[in-house]
Amino acid sequence: MRLTNGILCTEFGLKKGLDIVINGEYIYIEKTKPGKVKDAIDLKGKYVFPGFIELHTHGAGLFSFYRGRYNPSKKRFESSSGIYQEELKRWAHLRASTGVTKLYGSTTAIPIKKIKFCLRQLENFIKSNKDSWEAKFYEGAMIEGTFINPLNQGAMNPRYVFQPDKHIFDDINETGLAKLVNVAPEYGKKSFKFIEYLVSKGVSVGAGHTAATYQQFETAVAAGLKYFIHFLNGPTGNIYKNFFGGGALEAALTLDIMLEVIIDGYHVAPWYIREIFARKNPSSIMAITDAIFVSQSKGIKNFTCDGIKGTVDKNYEYVYVTDKGPFTLFGSVATMDKVFSNLLSYLAKPMPGIWHKHHPAINFEKALCMTSMCCSTNIAKMIKKNHGENLNTGELKNGKYADIVVGNIEEKQGRYKLKIDSVYVRGEKIQSV
Repeated sequence: MRLTNGILCTEFGLKKGLDIVINGEYIYIEKTKPGKVKDAIDLKGKYVFPGFIELHTHGAGLFSFYRGRYNPSKKRFESSSGIYQEELKRWAHLRASTGVTKLYGSTTAIPIKKIKFCLRQLENFIKSNKDSWEAKFYEGAMIEGTFINPLNQGAMNPRYVFQPDKHIFDDINETGLAKLVNVAPEYGKKSFKFIEYLVSKGVSVGAGHTAATYQQFETAVAAGLKYFIHFLNGPTGNIYKNFFGGGALEAALTLDIMLEVIIDGYHVAPWYIREIFARKNPSSIMAITDAIFVSQSKGIKNFTCDGIKGTVDKNYEYVYVTDKGPFTLFGSVATMDKVFSNLLSYLAKPMPGIWHKHHPAINFEKALCMTSMCCSTNIAKMIKKNHGENLNTGELKNGKYADIVVGNIEEKQGRYKLKIDSVYVRGEKIQSV
């Protein structure tokens, strides 16, 4: 299969006059051949992006990765093995329709046995469907809430938070699918030794829901910590006084560490997103949804999850902890195509800042390529940087997996919107788009 007459979006800019040849699960880039070519698909000037990697997401379509399927009539979650096998397939289709070609299911602060259950279900799904694109769609899981600071729990239940312990992790990870783990550095030596252990196992380690000092972060980075989990959320601790070198905020912005940023328009205000880009290299930023089960669904206004009551905004724009109001958000309802559209809109227009008086508009082509990198390339490189598994995706290069998003960019009143035309996962065109 040959995709021709498209505009390829790479980290080095937009490229024309090149075709993407899909050979099985892989892509090869060739110069466009003159005249009609057999089996060529004319993209008619549409943009071609590397498939989005959803690094941090908890569910969608009323399915929660760590709780099961939400039953609105009974107002509770149902979590049999059969339900998980059905819902994991449906979840893949739901997120692929938004441009995602690789996904990590994220857990939260819940009993260990429940984390083990959902990982076993994911393992069973991958093994039972090993030849399908849906099985290849799932890369593994992120253990988010088990080793956080319980005082920074946000919408999590501190009852199920533990100090760093390799025996607890090994018990959780009997399937080997825990590929990312959140470790709060403020446990000191326990945190640092635990990070070293995880890195030795090929796990990518991040830190969020933390109030660690700059000095603690510095030691954690030396131990192998690679990224900050949902930067400016969780909450993120900071120290304005001249002690300990600063706090988590200062560490994230100054150390050699990558940042997850929820770009739903609510978790982090647009002007703060521009501040992050003004301070960090764009290659250090990873765009995420942090979506929960109400994403890509309608009709749910109130729910209880993990003992925490949640409320969905009347316009279905955000979700918050009921008794705390919108200052404590409960994950998001975002999708990766929405995240892409938001980020492109923020970067490509001028905006007033907070620490900077003004952020000028970034050239559209540059902003588009930066946005693509944040949704895909940077994430794949972070995983590889940790000496873990090479995802072999996230870039339009020879020999990479054929994980591709094709679409147009629409502009209206200064807002950009990605309109997806087609999605390919490992070379297979997804029909649900």
